[in-house]
Formats: sequence, structure tokens, C-alpha cells
Amino acid sequence: MLIFDFDGVLINSLDEVTLTAYNTTTGKLVTSLADLPAALIDLFQHNRYHVQSIGDAILLMGWGLNNYRNRSEKILDPHEYDTLISDAAVSIADRTNRIYETRRQFIAKDLECWLALHQPYQPLWDQLVRREKYEFVILTNKNRDATLRLCRHFGLGINAVDVYSGDQGTSKVENMHQLQKRFGGQLFGFIDDSVKNLRELENSLNLGDQRIRLLLASWGYTGPLDEKTAQEYGYPVLNQKDLISLLDQETLSAEKS
Repeated sequence: MLIFDFDGVLINSLDEVTLTAYNTTTGKLVTSLADLPAALIDLFQHNRYHVQSIGDAILLMGWGLNNYRNRSEKILDPHEYDTLISDAAVSIADRTNRIYETRRQFIAKDLECWLALHQPYQPLWDQLVRREKYEFVILTNKNRDATLRLCRHFGLGINAVDVYSGDQGTSKVENMHQLQKRFGGQLFGFIDDSVKNLRELENSLNLGDQRIRLLLASWGYTGPLDEKTAQEYGYPVLNQKDLISLLDQETLSAEKS
């Protein structure tokens, strides 16, 4: 069975995260990227790939607000980014809840505007919509309400029980443990656009029996060295056509068994 990350794998939410991080950091509630300086947008989005836990987007946006006027093309190296988030005075759980609450306020203010800031990744999304026999679940740091709203808006039928989210500060590692309990000894393939997420899972879970195959999505919020780094760690790098072929293989194997 395949497990999908959401943002950066199924949905391009880069513009929404930019606005939500800006609103959370500044205390504002703007609903259009036109209200933000173009240089700030570029700086934040070019460094978005560093963010692992979404609460850290607040720290990245704060850094961007302080630097976009004179360092608009700066790309933080991993050490610089780690230093930035290590200096946080507020816990990651609290920062994440602030992001979720700001997103809730955004949705309440203008749902259509919020939805319009997202685009499904194609052709993968349409394949999942059309092929109802694909067996998969979603494992995401996003909050469940936002994830389900987007799935329903863009026509993807998925049960709420099959969305493992970041609500209550639940990590991907914790959710993966719940998936293992639910599905027993089944073989999983997990695809994420973050090498850091894949490494965290490998280091935190018992993968000695190879029951979880870690895969990097090449089309998401990847950094300039992520594909090379993934390959060095032994994680296959897939494009969307590769993943669709893998879904077809998984479905065919399940039907034969």
C-alpha cells in the first residue's frame, strides 16, 4: 500500500502557506499575495523546502520579513536554517497551533479565496480521482480539516479515517506507528518531498525488515541537493509517472492475491 504526504506531493499549497505564515507572523489576515512584497514572497518560497514542521514556517517568515529588502535572493544553507529554528522561544507545538488557527480564520473569512490558492499536482491527482480501486492513505503535517476540504473540493474521495494529520501536534513518526498497528505486517511505500522527513522516519522506526519503503517525490518543495542526498541514502527518486506506474503495480498485485 502507498502512503502519500499531502503538501508538495498531492497538492501545491505554496502560495497558501506563504500567506498563512505571513498572517500568523504579523497578526494580519490578508487573503491575496498581492498584499505582500514580491521580494518577500520570493525569499520565503525559495527557502520553503527547509521547513519540516509547519510551525517553523513562522520563523522562516520572520527571517524573511527582516531580510527581503536587501537579501531577497538568499538561500539559507542547512546549518543557517537549523540555527534559525533552534533559537525559537515558543514551542513547535504552539507555533503549529497558531498556523492552524490562522488558517481556520482565513477559511472562515473567505473560503473560495483560500481554496483558489491551491492546485493539485497533475497527472497524479486525476489518476487517484479516476481510479477508485487504488488503496492509499494520506500522512501529513497539515491539519485534518484543511486536508479534507481540499480533497473534497478537488474531487478526491477519501475517508477521514484514512487521513493521518498533524492535529494535536502528532508527528509523522507517531502517525506511522498508528498505521503499522492498523495494517499489521503490510508492506508500505511512503512518498514525501522532504528528505528530512524520510530521514526522521528511517531513524525513528524499525526498518530492518524493510516493511516501509521510503521514496522522494521529485516535483514537490525540494531543495537543490535533495535528489542527490536522497539517492545517497538509498531513497528512490520518483516523478509522477513513476508513481502512477507503482500504483498500477500495487493494484494489480492486490487483485491477483
